[in-house]
Amino acid sequence: MTEKVIKAKDVFRFLSESREDPQKKAIETRQTEFVEIYEQYEQPKAAVQSERCLECGNPYCEWKCP
Repeated sequence: MTEKVIKAKDVFRFLSESREDPQKKAIETRQTEFVEIYEQYEQPKAAVQSERCLECGNPYCEWKCP
């Protein structure tokens, strides 16, 4: 019988992939509207940023996103 090998997830990906916020809306827009100040991520960038999640049980993200 062959055992299935499961590769561990890289829980330290946040060290190699830096945090990036989406672009901010223009200051003129932010001064006249009471809405979100950031533009939306493009889908590929959102995927990269979401993969930075530690999923390791260490509560770093409870006080500051690394």
